Amino acid sequence: MEEDSPLAAQARRLSLSGALTRRAIRALGTDVVPGDAEPAALVELARALTRHAGADQRAHRVRLRPDYPGVSAGVERASGAARLVLACSASDERGQPLGVVFTTLIAGRPPFVAVAPPDAPIPPDWRPLP
Repeated sequence: MEEDSPLAAQARRLSLSGALTRRAIRALGTDVVPGDAEPAALVELARALTRHAGADQRAHRVRLRPDYPGVSAGVERASGAARLVLACSASDERGQPLGVVFTTLIAGRPPFVAVAPPDAPIPPDWRPLP
């Protein structure tokens, strides 16, 4: 597989997604965000994800900007549960866009990290965590 091919880029996005999801599970200490997690708890969980972000970036040879887990619209309510979605851009070691990392924490569900193609938009009004 040629390193610059679309298939190679997709493989890197999937690999990064899996690694960051595993990291989120380790940071939480459980497979599922506590079902009674309130907004402040979700923000603290998101902050815990920053502690090992450098190691993940080095291991996958990527840069994440703004720093992982990124920016957000803040905690929302979805189907009665608190939800926090964060985003940051990923580029490869040459500075070429790789994708947009979306990290989702929802009370009562496993943490989920997906890396979308680089043209996925991050809403301009999203801000760093308070």
